[in-house]
Amino acid sequence: MKKITFMLIMLVASLAAVAQDNDAKAGKIIEIDQEQFAELIADVNNPDWAFKGQRPAVVDFNAAWCGPCRKITPILEQLAGEFSGKVDFYSINVDNNRDLAVALGVRNIPLIIYCPMTGDPMATVGLQDYDTILSKINEILGEK
Repeated sequence: MKKITFMLIMLVASLAAVAQDNDAKAGKIIEIDQEQFAELIADVNNPDWAFKGQRPAVVDFNAAWCGPCRKITPILEQLAGEFSGKVDFYSINVDNNRDLAVALGVRNIPLIIYCPMTGDPMATVGLQDYDTILSKINEILGEK
């Protein structure tokens, strides 16, 4: 019985990972939590930044009550479609992930972290327009 339960848990976890990867490839923004951030982006408990993603990533820290967050979401959705398969887009609700927000020093939202494959991440705070976000994405892709 324990083997069956374990196998079912592993199957569900595998399917969830595949679904998440398919969403990223399909150009969608994936909502993640602190645990998923540690698996997909970086371990906040490690003082040295070590990006874990398979593609560069854009991570949007937001909240449902935040007006600028709601305004930036359609821009990020459009860019997620444009960069489908090249850049992964993630969303983190700071109200549901307070420990992660505190660990990363998130004081204002929307905060967008741009994660290149190598090197340090960059961040922007506040409402950004399409061209500004596009420029940062091109920067993490090594394009100007």
